[in-house]
Amino acid sequence: MEFIIRVLFLLAFSNLIHPNELDRIAVIVNDGVVLESEIVQEIIAYKKDAAINGMIVGSEKEVRESVTERLILEELQLQIADRVGIKISDEELNVTLKRIAQSSDMTLETFIDFIEKEGTLYDQFREKVKNQLKIQRVQQGRIQNKISIPKEELDNFLNTDEAKFQLGPELKVFQILIKKNDSASIQDALGKVKGFLDGGMSSESAFAELSSDENKGDLGWRKITDFPALFQEEIDQLEIGQFSNIVESGVGSHILYLDNKRGPSVKFEKQWEVRHILISPNRIRDLTASENLINDLRKMILSGESNFTDLAKEFSDDPGSKQEGGNLGWAGEGRYVFEFEQRMMSEGINVVSEPFLTENGWHILEVLNTRVKDKTDENIAEQAFSYLYNRKFEEELETDLQELRADAFIEIKES
Repeated sequence: MEFIIRVLFLLAFSNLIHPNELDRIAVIVNDGVVLESEIVQEIIAYKKDAAINGMIVGSEKEVRESVTERLILEELQLQIADRVGIKISDEELNVTLKRIAQSSDMTLETFIDFIEKEGTLYDQFREKVKNQLKIQRVQQGRIQNKISIPKEELDNFLNTDEAKFQLGPELKVFQILIKKNDSASIQDALGKVKGFLDGGMSSESAFAELSSDENKGDLGWRKITDFPALFQEEIDQLEIGQFSNIVESGVGSHILYLDNKRGPSVKFEKQWEVRHILISPNRIRDLTASENLINDLRKMILSGESNFTDLAKEFSDDPGSKQEGGNLGWAGEGRYVFEFEQRMMSEGINVVSEPFLTENGWHILEVLNTRVKDKTDENIAEQAFSYLYNRKFEEELETDLQELRADAFIEIKES
C-alpha cells in the first residue's frame, strides 16, 4: 500500500484538495495564475512523501518556496502546451491511467476506488495526469533536438569503471594457476581441464583438480572492476566457455576461464541462419503461377537437379539476398514477417521447407544452423546510451527551465 501512495506522490498527483470560496491567487504567471489551494495541496503531498521516504523536511518557508517554484514552472510549460496546440486524447490518457494502475498491481476500477478513498476525486486525478503528459510533451519538443551522443562519447563512457560497475554483469570466472616454483606445465594443465570439461565434469571440479591457488581455481562472482587489474583486459575479451591467454604475475602463470554471467543486463538470443527463395506475383506471373514456380524450384533442389544457391541467384525476387544465394545471415525473433518466422522456427536444420505464402509472395526456406548469441554487450550499450541521454536531458532541461522562468512575468502575492 505504501508503494502505491509513493507512486502517487512522486507523480505529484495525490491528495488533491478542493478550492473553496476563500481561495485566492497566490502567483500571477504571465497570463495565468497559481492558486493558494494548489500550493497547499502540493505542500501536503510533499510532506507525506518525505515522511514515507524518511527525508528531512526544511522549514515551512523553504518548503513553500520550493513548491511554489515547481508550480510556476508547471504553469509556464502548460501555457506553452496550450499555445502550440498540444492535445492529449482520451485514448492516450486512458492507456496511461491503466499503466499507472498496473504498476500498483491493480485494475483501473480498483485503482479509482483506492484514490477516491484517499481523498482524491478521479476527475481531478485525470486532469493532473493529462497536465503531466502535456508537460512531458513540451519538454521532449524543446530538449530532445539539443541532445547529441556521438559514438566516440558512448564508447568512452562504456570503458569507464562507472559504466562497467553500474551496467556490467557479474562474471563467474575460474583460473588455472601454476605457481613459479611449481614444476607443472600450465599448457598441460590447460589440456587436462579442457578434457575434464568436455567429459562433462563441472567447472568447480575441473579447476580444483589442477589450479594451485587456495580457492581451488574459483574466483567467484564479481563485477569486471572487482578483478585484479592484470586480469580485467583478458576477461573483458572472453565469451562464455572461452579461455584467456596466459597471464604472468608475481605469483605465477594464470589462465582465466569465463564460466557464466548474471544480472539484469545479461541477454541471450536464439538465432537462426536461413536462406530462402522468394517468388513474388507480378503483372506477368499471377499468384497461382508463382506457386507453381516455387514448387518446381523445390523439386529441382530435392532431386539434385540444381542447388539452392544457384536457383536463388537466378529466380529469387528478394534483392537483398539474391546475390548471396538467398542467404539472409543470422537473425533472432522479430526480424521477419510472422509466417516466415514461424516456418523458420519450426523447421529442422538442412531441410528445404514446403512452399508457404507471406505478404511478399511464395517462399521456400532452409535453416542452415542455429545458435544462442550473447547480446549482453549490445544490451549494455543500449542502457549506456539511455543513461547518457537521460543525464543530458536533465541538464538541458534545468537550463531550459531557468531561461523560461527568467523570461516570464512572475508576481508572487503576499500571504
